[in-house]
Amino acid sequence: MAQIRRTGIASAVVSTLGIMMINTTGIAHSEPASLPGLRTAGTISGPAPTAADAATDGLSDPSLLGRQPDDSEAAQRQAQTDRVDRDEALAQLSILLLQQRTAAAQTARQQEEALRWVHPIQARLTQRFGGANGHPGIDLGGPMGTQIVAAHSGTVIYAGWESGYGNFVQILHTNNVVTCYAHLSRIDVRVGQRVATSQQLGLEGSTGFSTGPHLHFEVRLNGQNGVEVDPLAWLAKHGVYY
Repeated sequence: MAQIRRTGIASAVVSTLGIMMINTTGIAHSEPASLPGLRTAGTISGPAPTAADAATDGLSDPSLLGRQPDDSEAAQRQAQTDRVDRDEALAQLSILLLQQRTAAAQTARQQEEALRWVHPIQARLTQRFGGANGHPGIDLGGPMGTQIVAAHSGTVIYAGWESGYGNFVQILHTNNVVTCYAHLSRIDVRVGQRVATSQQLGLEGSTGFSTGPHLHFEVRLNGQNGVEVDPLAWLAKHGVYY
Protein backbone atom coordinates (compact mmCIF):
# COMPACT_ATOMS: atom_id res chain seq x y z
CA MET A 1 0.00 0.00 0.00
CA ALA A 2 2.79 2.31 0.80
CA GLN A 3 4.25 1.60 -2.59
CA ILE A 4 1.01 2.38 -4.25
CA ARG A 5 0.71 5.69 -2.36
CA ARG A 6 4.22 6.68 -3.34
CA THR A 7 3.56 5.72 -6.92
CA GLY A 8 0.31 7.78 -6.97
CA ILE A 9 2.00 10.81 -5.52
CA ALA A 10 4.81 10.50 -7.98
CA SER A 11 2.37 10.16 -10.82
CA ALA A 12 0.55 13.30 -9.68
CA VAL A 13 3.82 15.19 -9.48
CA VAL A 14 4.87 13.98 -12.92
CA SER A 15 1.47 14.90 -14.30
CA THR A 16 1.68 18.40 -12.85
CA LEU A 17 5.18 18.94 -14.17
CA GLY A 18 4.03 17.78 -17.57
CA ILE A 19 1.29 20.33 -17.68
CA MET A 20 3.71 23.10 -16.65
CA MET A 21 6.19 22.06 -19.36
CA ILE A 22 3.47 22.04 -21.98
CA ASN A 23 2.44 25.58 -20.97
CA THR A 24 6.02 26.89 -21.30
CA THR A 25 6.41 25.39 -24.75
CA GLY A 26 3.26 27.04 -26.08
CA ILE A 27 1.92 23.69 -27.28
CA ALA A 28 -1.09 23.90 -25.06
CA HIS A 29 -2.26 25.98 -22.16
CA SER A 30 -5.20 26.54 -19.97
CA GLU A 31 -6.81 29.94 -19.07
CA PRO A 32 -6.02 30.99 -15.57
CA ALA A 33 -8.88 31.56 -13.25
CA SER A 34 -10.31 35.07 -13.30
CA LEU A 35 -9.81 36.90 -10.03
CA PRO A 36 -11.74 40.04 -9.14
CA GLY A 37 -9.66 43.19 -9.28
CA LEU A 38 -6.74 41.49 -10.96
CA ARG A 39 -5.33 43.23 -14.06
CA THR A 40 -3.64 41.34 -16.83
CA ALA A 41 -1.69 42.60 -19.76
CA GLY A 42 -3.88 44.34 -22.37
CA THR A 43 -7.02 44.48 -20.23
CA ILE A 44 -8.69 47.05 -17.98
CA SER A 45 -10.74 45.92 -15.08
CA GLY A 46 -13.14 47.90 -12.93
CA PRO A 47 -15.98 50.33 -13.80
CA ALA A 48 -15.81 52.74 -16.78
CA PRO A 49 -14.50 56.28 -16.05
CA THR A 50 -17.12 58.87 -15.13
CA ALA A 51 -17.53 62.59 -16.04
CA ALA A 52 -16.16 63.49 -12.65
CA ASP A 53 -13.04 61.46 -13.43
CA ALA A 54 -12.66 63.25 -16.76
CA ALA A 55 -12.95 66.61 -15.04
CA THR A 56 -9.70 65.90 -13.22
CA ASP A 57 -7.81 65.65 -16.50
CA GLY A 58 -5.25 68.47 -16.45
CA LEU A 59 -5.99 69.37 -20.08
CA SER A 60 -9.71 69.86 -19.57
CA ASP A 61 -9.92 71.13 -16.02
CA PRO A 62 -12.19 74.22 -16.17
CA SER A 63 -10.53 75.59 -13.06
CA LEU A 64 -7.48 76.31 -15.21
CA LEU A 65 -9.62 78.68 -17.27
CA GLY A 66 -10.63 80.70 -14.23
CA ARG A 67 -14.40 80.03 -14.30
CA GLN A 68 -16.99 77.62 -15.58
CA PRO A 69 -18.15 78.09 -19.20
CA ASP A 70 -21.76 78.57 -18.10
CA ASP A 71 -20.74 81.32 -15.72
CA SER A 72 -18.79 83.08 -18.49
CA GLU A 73 -21.79 83.11 -20.83
CA ALA A 74 -24.03 84.43 -18.09
CA ALA A 75 -21.49 87.13 -17.28
CA GLN A 76 -21.31 88.17 -20.93
CA ARG A 77 -25.10 88.37 -21.17
CA GLN A 78 -25.23 90.43 -17.99
CA ALA A 79 -22.49 92.77 -19.28
CA GLN A 80 -24.43 93.25 -22.52
CA THR A 81 -27.61 94.04 -20.57
CA ASP A 82 -25.69 96.49 -18.41
CA ARG A 83 -24.30 98.24 -21.49
CA VAL A 84 -27.78 98.55 -23.01
CA ASP A 85 -29.19 99.93 -19.75
CA ARG A 86 -26.29 102.37 -19.48
CA ASP A 87 -26.70 103.56 -23.08
CA GLU A 88 -30.44 104.06 -22.59
CA ALA A 89 -29.82 106.01 -19.39
CA LEU A 90 -27.25 108.21 -21.14
CA ALA A 91 -29.65 108.81 -24.03
CA GLN A 92 -32.42 109.84 -21.64
CA LEU A 93 -30.00 112.12 -19.79
CA SER A 94 -28.91 113.73 -23.08
CA ILE A 95 -32.54 114.36 -24.03
CA LEU A 96 -33.25 115.86 -20.61
CA LEU A 97 -30.20 118.14 -20.81
CA LEU A 98 -31.18 119.23 -24.33
CA GLN A 99 -34.70 120.03 -23.16
CA GLN A 100 -33.33 122.00 -20.22
CA ARG A 101 -30.95 123.97 -22.47
CA THR A 102 -33.76 124.67 -24.94
CA ALA A 103 -36.07 125.85 -22.16
CA ALA A 104 -33.30 128.01 -20.67
CA ALA A 105 -32.56 129.55 -24.07
CA GLN A 106 -36.25 130.26 -24.65
CA THR A 107 -36.55 131.84 -21.22
CA ALA A 108 -33.49 133.99 -21.92
CA ARG A 109 -34.98 135.13 -25.23
CA GLN A 110 -38.27 135.98 -23.55
CA GLN A 111 -36.47 137.96 -20.87
CA GLU A 112 -34.43 139.77 -23.50
CA GLU A 113 -37.56 140.51 -25.50
CA ALA A 114 -39.27 141.84 -22.37
CA LEU A 115 -36.44 144.35 -21.93
CA ARG A 116 -35.60 145.26 -25.53
CA TRP A 117 -36.55 148.62 -27.04
CA VAL A 118 -35.70 149.87 -30.55
CA HIS A 119 -35.96 152.98 -32.73
CA PRO A 120 -39.58 153.35 -33.91
CA ILE A 121 -38.26 154.70 -37.24
CA GLN A 122 -34.88 155.14 -38.90
CA ALA A 123 -35.01 158.91 -39.34
CA ARG A 124 -33.51 162.11 -37.98
CA LEU A 125 -34.79 164.08 -35.03
CA THR A 126 -36.60 167.23 -36.26
CA GLN A 127 -38.34 168.40 -33.06
CA ARG A 128 -37.80 167.63 -29.38
CA PHE A 129 -40.16 167.14 -26.47
CA GLY A 130 -41.67 170.19 -24.70
CA GLY A 131 -40.41 173.62 -25.63
CA ALA A 132 -42.42 176.83 -25.95
CA ASN A 133 -45.37 175.11 -27.60
CA GLY A 134 -45.41 172.20 -25.10
CA HIS A 135 -44.76 169.58 -27.74
CA PRO A 136 -45.96 166.26 -26.17
CA GLY A 137 -43.57 164.02 -28.10
CA ILE A 138 -40.73 164.04 -30.60
CA ASP A 139 -40.81 164.33 -34.40
CA LEU A 140 -38.65 162.09 -36.56
CA GLY A 141 -38.50 163.05 -40.23
CA GLY A 142 -37.65 160.74 -43.11
CA PRO A 143 -38.73 159.92 -46.67
CA MET A 144 -42.44 159.30 -47.24
CA GLY A 145 -43.32 155.66 -46.72
CA THR A 146 -40.43 154.83 -44.32
CA GLN A 147 -41.23 151.78 -42.18
CA ILE A 148 -42.58 152.45 -38.68
CA VAL A 149 -42.18 149.70 -36.09
CA ALA A 150 -43.19 148.97 -32.50
CA ALA A 151 -40.58 150.42 -30.17
CA HIS A 152 -41.38 147.61 -27.73
CA SER A 153 -43.60 144.52 -27.59
CA GLY A 154 -47.17 144.96 -26.46
CA THR A 155 -50.84 145.01 -27.46
CA VAL A 156 -52.45 147.42 -29.91
CA ILE A 157 -55.15 149.40 -28.06
CA TYR A 158 -55.91 151.96 -30.79
CA ALA A 159 -55.52 151.87 -34.57
CA GLY A 160 -57.37 154.46 -36.68
CA TRP A 161 -57.97 158.13 -37.30
CA GLU A 162 -57.48 160.53 -34.40
CA SER A 163 -58.12 164.24 -35.16
CA GLY A 164 -54.85 166.17 -35.59
CA TYR A 165 -52.82 162.96 -35.21
CA GLY A 166 -54.16 161.60 -38.50
CA ASN A 167 -53.65 157.84 -38.78
CA PHE A 168 -52.77 156.93 -35.22
CA VAL A 169 -51.62 153.79 -33.37
CA GLN A 170 -51.22 153.20 -29.64
CA ILE A 171 -49.54 150.18 -28.01
CA LEU A 172 -49.90 149.14 -24.37
CA HIS A 173 -46.74 147.74 -22.78
CA THR A 174 -45.97 146.30 -19.36
CA ASN A 175 -46.36 148.54 -16.30
CA ASN A 176 -49.18 150.43 -18.09
CA VAL A 177 -46.76 152.27 -20.40
CA VAL A 178 -48.22 153.38 -23.78
CA THR A 179 -46.37 154.44 -26.94
CA CYS A 180 -48.07 156.54 -29.66
CA TYR A 181 -47.36 156.73 -33.42
CA ALA A 182 -49.01 159.56 -35.41
CA HIS A 183 -49.34 160.89 -38.99
CA LEU A 184 -48.98 157.43 -40.62
CA SER A 185 -49.76 157.11 -44.31
CA ARG A 186 -50.88 153.51 -43.73
CA ILE A 187 -51.80 151.37 -40.70
CA ASP A 188 -50.88 147.66 -40.78
CA VAL A 189 -52.19 146.49 -37.37
CA ARG A 190 -55.56 146.21 -35.65
CA VAL A 191 -56.87 146.69 -32.12
CA GLY A 192 -56.24 143.71 -29.85
CA GLN A 193 -53.29 142.47 -31.90
CA ARG A 194 -50.18 141.38 -30.02
CA VAL A 195 -47.05 142.85 -31.62
CA ALA A 196 -43.38 142.03 -31.08
CA THR A 197 -40.57 144.51 -30.65
CA SER A 198 -39.61 145.94 -34.09
CA GLN A 199 -42.75 144.55 -35.79
CA GLN A 200 -44.06 146.83 -38.54
CA LEU A 201 -47.03 149.02 -37.59
CA GLY A 202 -47.40 151.01 -40.80
CA LEU A 203 -45.66 153.56 -43.00
CA GLU A 204 -44.60 157.13 -42.40
CA GLY A 205 -46.86 159.81 -43.78
CA SER A 206 -48.19 163.31 -43.29
CA THR A 207 -51.83 162.77 -42.27
CA GLY A 208 -53.65 165.01 -39.76
CA PHE A 209 -52.07 168.31 -38.72
CA SER A 210 -48.68 167.89 -40.39
CA THR A 211 -46.45 170.09 -42.52
CA GLY A 212 -44.49 167.19 -44.05
CA PRO A 213 -43.80 163.46 -43.76
CA HIS A 214 -42.61 162.51 -40.31
CA LEU A 215 -43.43 160.31 -37.31
CA HIS A 216 -44.78 161.96 -34.18
CA PHE A 217 -43.79 159.62 -31.32
CA GLU A 218 -44.98 159.80 -27.69
CA VAL A 219 -44.48 157.85 -24.45
CA ARG A 220 -47.27 157.99 -21.86
CA LEU A 221 -47.18 156.64 -18.32
CA ASN A 222 -50.24 155.31 -16.46
CA GLY A 223 -52.32 154.29 -19.43
CA GLN A 224 -53.75 155.42 -22.73
CA ASN A 225 -54.48 158.97 -21.57
CA GLY A 226 -51.65 159.16 -19.04
CA VAL A 227 -48.82 161.63 -18.55
CA GLU A 228 -46.47 162.29 -21.47
CA VAL A 229 -42.75 161.98 -20.74
CA ASP A 230 -39.73 162.84 -22.88
CA PRO A 231 -39.39 159.97 -25.39
CA LEU A 232 -35.66 160.67 -25.87
CA ALA A 233 -34.97 160.20 -22.15
CA TRP A 234 -37.19 157.13 -22.01
CA LEU A 235 -35.53 155.49 -25.01
CA ALA A 236 -32.03 156.34 -23.71
CA LYS A 237 -32.95 154.70 -20.41
CA HIS A 238 -33.57 151.54 -22.44
CA GLY A 239 -30.41 151.74 -24.54
CA VAL A 240 -31.82 153.51 -27.61
CA TYR A 241 -30.30 156.83 -28.67
CA TYR A 242 -30.99 159.50 -31.32
